[in-house]
Amino acid sequence: MTRDSRTVTADGESLQALPEGVELRDLMTHPDERGTICELYDLRWGVQPDPVVFSYLCTIRPGFAKGWGIHREHHDRYAFIAGELEIALYDEREESSTSGLISTIVLSEHRRRLLTIPPGVWHAERNIGNRDVMFVNFPTIPYDHANPDKYRLPLDTEELPVELTRSWKGW
Repeated sequence: MTRDSRTVTADGESLQALPEGVELRDLMTHPDERGTICELYDLRWGVQPDPVVFSYLCTIRPGFAKGWGIHREHHDRYAFIAGELEIALYDEREESSTSGLISTIVLSEHRRRLLTIPPGVWHAERNIGNRDVMFVNFPTIPYDHANPDKYRLPLDTEELPVELTRSWKGW
C-alpha cells in the first residue's frame, strides 16, 4: 500500500513546479440573470505586461491533441474559456532556473484561467473532456504568415525527454 503524496494546498492550489515565466491567473466570471461576462486580459493585472497586438480563438475537439509547439520570440497568453484541457510543458531554456522541468496543467471552465507560456518552453495540449475545448490566445507579437514564430515536433517525438502517458499517444 502506498500513501498519496501531497499535490495541492488546503486551498486547492497546485504544488507542482512550473517552468520559470509560466504564470496562471484566475479569470473571474460574473453571472447574472442574463448570462455571464468573463474578463480575459487586462494589462493592469501585471501578467506578462506586453500590450495586446493580436488575438485568436483556438478549439480542440474531444479525443484530439496538438503539439509539440514552441516559440522563440513571443509569449503565448491563453485565456481558457470552455471544456477541459491538459497542457504538458517542457522547459528547454538552458539559462532558466527550471531548465529541463516537465510539468502539466489541467484547465477547466469550472476555474477559468489565464496561462502565460514564455519563449523556449515546449507545450502540447489535449482535450480531456467530452466537448470542444476553447481558448483565446493573446500572443505578444502578431502572427507573421510569411515567417511564423512557430516550431513543431510530433507528440511521440524522441527529441524531447518527455514521456507522454499512453492516453496521449493513443490520440
